[in-house]
Order: sequence, then C-alpha cells, then structure tokens
Amino acid sequence: MTAPSDRVPWRRSLFVRLFALAAVIVLVAVAATTWATVRATSVAVRESQAASLEEDARAYDALVEHAATHRGWGGAADLVADLADELGRPVTITDLTGAVLLDSDGGTESRAPAAARATLDVLDVDPVLRDPLDVVSTPAEQLVPAPCDRGERCRVYAVATTGQVDGRVAASPERLTTVITRVQRRTDRCLRAAGLPRVLSVRDDFSAIVPYRRGHDTVSQCLDRAGRDVLGPFVAPPALLYLDADPAPPEVLWDLSPASQERIGLLAGGVLLVTLLLCALLAGSIVRPLRRMAEAAHRAGEGDLSVRVPVRRQDEVGEVGSAFNLMAERRAADDEARTRLTSDVSHELRTPLANVRGWLEAAQDGLVDTDRELLDSLHDETLLLQRLVDDLRDLAVGDAGGLVLDLEPVDLGELVERIAQSFGGVAGTGGVTLSVSAGRAAVVDADPVRLRQAIANLVANALRHTTRGGTVTLHAGPGVIEVVDTGEGISAAELPHVFDRFRRVDPSRSRVTGGSGLGLAIVRQIIEAHGGTVTLESEPGVRTVATVRLPQPTADGCVTPS
Repeated sequence: MTAPSDRVPWRRSLFVRLFALAAVIVLVAVAATTWATVRATSVAVRESQAASLEEDARAYDALVEHAATHRGWGGAADLVADLADELGRPVTITDLTGAVLLDSDGGTESRAPAAARATLDVLDVDPVLRDPLDVVSTPAEQLVPAPCDRGERCRVYAVATTGQVDGRVAASPERLTTVITRVQRRTDRCLRAAGLPRVLSVRDDFSAIVPYRRGHDTVSQCLDRAGRDVLGPFVAPPALLYLDADPAPPEVLWDLSPASQERIGLLAGGVLLVTLLLCALLAGSIVRPLRRMAEAAHRAGEGDLSVRVPVRRQDEVGEVGSAFNLMAERRAADDEARTRLTSDVSHELRTPLANVRGWLEAAQDGLVDTDRELLDSLHDETLLLQRLVDDLRDLAVGDAGGLVLDLEPVDLGELVERIAQSFGGVAGTGGVTLSVSAGRAAVVDADPVRLRQAIANLVANALRHTTRGGTVTLHAGPGVIEVVDTGEGISAAELPHVFDRFRRVDPSRSRVTGGSGLGLAIVRQIIEAHGGTVTLESEPGVRTVATVRLPQPTADGCVTPS
C-alpha cells in the first residue's frame, strides 16, 4: 500500500506550506528587527554626536571669540573654568606641541596633539564648529564682471584664503580698512615674487579679486601668509582644545563599525536559523499525526477495522485522533453487528424453511400422510416466517428513515384498555392476571397503529415471561405507559442488551416460546420515532417494569417531553 505521504506532491505538502509560511514570517520579522535595531542605533549615535557636537561648538565658539579679541591665552582661565562647569567635564588648552596652557582641573601633563578635540585658530576656523554667521565664506572661484586696466569689462575671479578667518578679528570699520590695505600690499609683494600680477582688490571677507584664471592656489597661499603676518600680532596664537570624558556617551547596543555590523549579521542569522528549526519542529508536530491518521484511514478503507491512531496530545490534533478512533470503533461495532445480524437472519430463516422442506419432502416420499396435522404444522411455520419477515421489514424501514407516522390525538387510557382486551384470552390460557390502571389527561399526539404495535409487543413479551399465577399490569398516565409484570425478570448483565436485535434473554427458548428476538428493537424504534423513550427496569424473580414516555402537547399546541 502506498503511504499517504507518497501520494501528495512535495509542492502541495502541508509541511512545505507551513514551513514556507513560517519562514517568510520569520524572515520579515528578523529583517524588520535588524533594520529597527540598526535604525535605532544610527539615530541614537547621530543624536549623541549632535549633542556632543553642540557642546563642542559652544566651547569652541567662546574660546575662538577670546582668541580673536586678545593677544594671548593668559586671561582665559576664568572662561575655561566656566566652560568646564557648564559642560560638566574638564577643559584643557595646549599649544600646538601639546604643552598645557590652561587646564580647568589644574593639570600640567602634556597632551598628545592627535587627541585634541579641535584647533583654536581664528585665522583658520573650523566651519563645522563655528556658527556660519560668524565665518567668512567665499566660493573658491566665482565669475564677476569688473573693469580691467584698459577700461573694458573682463572676467575676474574671487579667490579665498586657504583658511576661513573669524569675522571678529577686525570688528571695527576703521581697523578693518587698515588691515585690508596692509594685507593687499603684502599679497602683491608675494605675488610679484611668484611671477603673478597683483590683485585687483581685497574684499572685506579677506578674499582677493584677480583678472586671471590660473595660479589661484598661489594667490590663496599669499593671502593666507599676508593675513597671518598682518593679523597675527593682534590675536591669540593657535592652540589645541581638549574636552575630556564625554558625559553622555550614546547608550546603544551596537555601533556601526564593521565588526558590529558583522556581529549584527551573525546574530540575525543565528536567530533566523533557530527560528526556522523551531518552525520545522512545529510543522512536523502538526503534519506527522495527520500522516498517521491518513495512513490509518487508508488501512481502514481497505478493510482493516482494527487500526487505531496513537493519541499522545491533548490539543486539536489529539482531538481529531480521538474522534478517528471513536469512529473506527463504531464502524467496527457496526460491522460486527451487521455480520451478526446477517448470521441471525439466516439462522432464523433457515430453521423454519428447513422444517417446511423436510415435511414436504417426507410427504413427497410417502413417509408421512398429508393430513390435517401436517398442514397445521406447515401453516405455523409459514406464519413464523411471515412474522419474521414483517419484523425485519419494519426495522429496515425505520433504519432507512422511512417510518412514516400518521399523528392524531390518542388517549393512552383507552389504548391500554383495548390492548388488554385483545390479550385477555392469551393471559387466561396462561393463567396470568392482566389488569389495567389508567389515569386522566393521558392524551398524546401519536400514530395509534404504530403505538399500539409497540405497546402490544411489550405486553406480549411480559406475558411470555410471566409464569402461571403471576400478574401483568398496564398503567397509563400523562405521557407515560408502564407494563409491569411479576415474571422471571432480567439479570443485570443482560439488561443493557434487551433492545438489541435477535437478543433473547434466555437463549434456550425456541422461536415459538421466545419470539424472533426483534420485538423490543421494533418497540424502541417506534417510540423514538415519536420523540419518546423506552426503558426497562428489572428485579430478577420479583418484577420487571417497561416504561414508555411520550411528548405531551401544551396548551399552545407545542409538544414538550414528558
């Protein structure tokens, strides 16, 4: 037999689909988590850097302002101390070699120039740390129309210095004019030495206007040298700024260095691998029981009704397995009952048919006379066969849902009175007292023919099992009929099976004395078709009570169980 897993292409496999869906979800989740982590790290780093840069800019601006308005750093001790208090960390100023000029903590140990936070040079300010409003900024090359030496208009170029000059170096207009004049003279001398024409003018932002395209680097260097020569004596010398121990380092799990990016990738890959393994286990835990159930279903479909699914789980899959096992048990029980029914029917039919055949063959061979006694015996056998066939037909009709009821109001008291009258002769012949006890308001909606058939079967059964001198009593009340006898009773072991087909409490009884074994099964079928119930209670040797309960109509015409 082909396994169920071999019948399903792998592309349609539930395992593949569950695993693929889980894998997509995991990939999206890991990618989103990784992106969010990197994004949050980047934002945190940028915010921290921005905050740190803002603090550095404040300190840098204050110190550059001092350098632009003082000839040295000797008077900046109070400013350095105030900045240290404001920033919450030490502030140190050294010369370009690292020798300490000022330290807010009073330290004197030299510093490494490479570790400086910034260079304090008013003639070459840092555009990142300075407010753009206070920085002279001119494009390196810009075309502007201006008069040439010959009187016509020609192209000229604005050339800036190599460094950006702080605007507070020459704050007053009088001082600025003097400084620009001196810078232009020195620049022209430098350009003549380099073989270049003089500048047309030096602007307020210390950029020069020249009428030629080439040699701008030399012009910038000459401008820078001239500016330092002229402005140097009026400002503090260049120095190095140190800001120790950043008070608020970025609190991030990862930085964005290559090593951290590699760690992020490895962590994401590890999480992805572990999650996919868990997804595979989850998909397998769902698919494996389903495959076992599919295999068991195929085996049951091929006739192996003993197959069962092991149930080891208490979830929905385990519930499906339990339901399958229950279905298999019921199917096995139904198959066994059907086999037993076939065997019982064939047995019940074989015996009377064998009797009829035997007597007829004996008569044909002249072994017996064809007299009245033989004809009566054959007639009894045919009646037994007719009754058995009728009972089987009633059961078959009921099993097929074809038991049609013609409902009408039925007085249960009158019904049991008529049944008692019809069995009066049988009871008198057997020496059994048959009595009736009927109450009032015992009216139900029922099929009188079918209901009479069911109650008559109960009475016949009671008379059959009650010995001479006993009693059988019929009670009728609102929606209830009871048949009580003082016969031999039914054992506790047999009581649950009395409504089974072809079931006789005493197997030693013959078909004549014990009936076909279908009477009580027919009774239950008829009563349940009416929406009622039938039960049997028995004390062996004392009494047996058969109780039929039928729905009763209410005042508004509805029917309620009794």
